[in-house]
Amino acid sequence: SGIILSSGNIASVIGPNVGDATTTDNSLPGDTALDSLIPGYTTYDATILEFDFECATVQNITFTYVFASEEYNEYVNSAYNDVFGFFVNGVNIALLPSSLTPVAINNVNCNNPFAPPTGANCNLYLNNDLSDGGGAIDTEMDGLTLVFTATTPVNPGVNHIKLAIADAGDHVLDSDVFILC
Repeated sequence: SGIILSSGNIASVIGPNVGDATTTDNSLPGDTALDSLIPGYTTYDATILEFDFECATVQNITFTYVFASEEYNEYVNSAYNDVFGFFVNGVNIALLPSSLTPVAINNVNCNNPFAPPTGANCNLYLNNDLSDGGGAIDTEMDGLTLVFTATTPVNPGVNHIKLAIADAGDHVLDSDVFILC
């Protein structure tokens, strides 16, 4: 259980994987905070969940999530670089484990063409692309990250969360993020 945010249509997440180009163009604008995570790219079809929360005794919050996309594997290291951001009090905490690297197509993959173990953080990536021997994971998405954990300190009193996902470089080929409970 949890929350799904999509740059397309969350109904397209449902598996099995039967195609290589599932897409919904929502014709929505992008998000400047996401643009800043992937310099040189412009985002489109941003989906944003934003809210304030209050903490009296909690010093840290922790979330687990998975990033998935139809951009894998054929658009890795191309003009398309879909991205996810998890901002707490203005700071992105959606980072690859043990790094300051944001979660995006070009930052977690097994290369283009698909050639494990090469690629950016291939050890953090699960292939589900039918053209590359995938399809066993019950989702339409062609690839996804391992389950990542984001932990950050919070302020006593009011804090602000912004979860955002977007297509980058174009409006097509959906990307999704699953916030797990």
